[in-house]
Amino acid sequence: MRNPLFIFTFIISFLAMALLLADQAVASEPKLITSQDYFLIEQDNPSFAKPIKNPDESNPLWQKHQFNRLPLSNSIVWVQTEFELPDDQNKAMGLLVSVLGSFEAYWDGQYIGSNGKVGDSVNSEIPGTIDKILLLPTNSATKDKHTLSLRISTQHNPKHIQQVSFFAVVSEYEYLALIPYKRASMPLIMTSALLLFAVYAFIIYLKSFQRVSYLIFSALSLCILMLLLVESWRGISPYTYDWQIPRLQLVLGLSSVISLLFTAFFAWFFEFSKRVRISWLALATVSQIIILFFVDGYDIPSLYVFFVGLCCATALCLQALVTKQKHALVMLISLAVFTVPIFINRFSYMDHYFFMSFGALIALMLYTLAQTMSNKQKELIDSQITATRLELELVKRNLQPHFILNTLTAVEEWIEESPSTAVNFIQALADEFRFMAQLSAQKAVRLEDEIDLCHSHLKVMSFRTNTQFSLVTTIDNANASIPPGVLLTLIENAMSHNRYVNGETRFTLRQIISGDSQSIVFIAPVVAIKNAQDSKRISLGIGNQYIHARLNERFANKWDMQSQLEEERWQVTLTTPFSADTQQTESAFEAQDKTAKNV
Repeated sequence: MRNPLFIFTFIISFLAMALLLADQAVASEPKLITSQDYFLIEQDNPSFAKPIKNPDESNPLWQKHQFNRLPLSNSIVWVQTEFELPDDQNKAMGLLVSVLGSFEAYWDGQYIGSNGKVGDSVNSEIPGTIDKILLLPTNSATKDKHTLSLRISTQHNPKHIQQVSFFAVVSEYEYLALIPYKRASMPLIMTSALLLFAVYAFIIYLKSFQRVSYLIFSALSLCILMLLLVESWRGISPYTYDWQIPRLQLVLGLSSVISLLFTAFFAWFFEFSKRVRISWLALATVSQIIILFFVDGYDIPSLYVFFVGLCCATALCLQALVTKQKHALVMLISLAVFTVPIFINRFSYMDHYFFMSFGALIALMLYTLAQTMSNKQKELIDSQITATRLELELVKRNLQPHFILNTLTAVEEWIEESPSTAVNFIQALADEFRFMAQLSAQKAVRLEDEIDLCHSHLKVMSFRTNTQFSLVTTIDNANASIPPGVLLTLIENAMSHNRYVNGETRFTLRQIISGDSQSIVFIAPVVAIKNAQDSKRISLGIGNQYIHARLNERFANKWDMQSQLEEERWQVTLTTPFSADTQQTESAFEAQDKTAKNV
């Protein structure tokens, strides 16, 4: 990331401006006239439609409750509350009632409308919409106290629910009619962007060595898109109140999935061990189960389970920051940007600012992913260039003048003393060169072909040094994929840093396959180390650079190389993803023999 400070300053400024505009818009909106409490009676009497002064004094069966909650009953109930209009209204006034039930509404004893059909059973009741706006009589919208009476039935609610949300407000009719659309507009603005984010991240996943973090980000964007649509459902297409609980259950389920994906994204975005990743996912899952088990309702648990993911993500960023991983600070600041609106206006955060700040967070995450992808591509190109250059260097090393001169001198002596030895040496040398030319240009070869190349090289070196070199192999799958020249380079490093005397020298090679990964263990005997520096580490120089470049080119960062030097042996363990070429049935060496015969 070239200038993260500029990016963060821009986004925080954008959020601050958006929040300011939103607060100004709220300030310029018409006033909402509310009531703090209401009276409820579990009786069905038409006389309750008329205003009753001091209901709790006139009839002890009237119970006083605060708004936002309505206790459920198996029978029809009546509710009365008062609204005080501050001035005579010039515009048409309306009443918004939101309750999980059907009702009939009376304003100062005058019938003004109904929502569904009130009934004393599931069969007799017809569910009303979740929100209902009624036009108040013009002659009753005056400066005074007015009584709202509601005849309510709630037969279609689940039996295990004890109370449901309930509120009523009075304001300008036109403004009340636009409230659902205003609430839905801001989340819907993000839908197209989230869909593009999801598709873009999935395409990157397919073209970026299939890094899991990109796939998780794509799934995260799709789940947030689904949450936006479910949250906007109420404003876009009002539904009957019996669908409210299933919608809230769906919101809770999506919030749980998003929380887990949020944790998984940061766990796989940074370089953590499998154990660390599973531990954080397990912690997030257990925390969600505890919340769902002990916290009643739907809205509050949805918020809690989401913040479980936010806390786990923050902890992962802090852990990555401690271990000095790339982009840890960037991601940590991104999470801080997401939570800034909570401290600006925590009461309106979920309704007004959540999706806006979440959009900024998603944009920052996508920007960081794009930067990571760009860096990986650059590293891949660099490794390809390095591998090509080192490949030429290795070829040049085997074709150096002194090597050619020594070879020709040895052949001349063998022609005079032992012509058969000269012929065998020339044949072995030709086989190695042809074999190296055939494999060096490929990105990956079969392990069997690489071993054949090593056998050919050891045969040549046996002639040159009068030492019997051999390679003992234990292979589980000869078709396993490996970059060309890697094992050959290990053998060359062992020879160049040891003084193998006349006799027999044996190298060993063992393949271990575990799931989707393979480990190749190479062991070389240590005879005499040339200098003190070599005694600490054998894998030095251009050979080691070639191995790293080839592994980076083939496996990106999904490989590991461990080198261990002891008194009598040098051991190198290469761990790479396991993939086998099951289509190729004959080795490159066999194909080479056929080509030679045809020629």
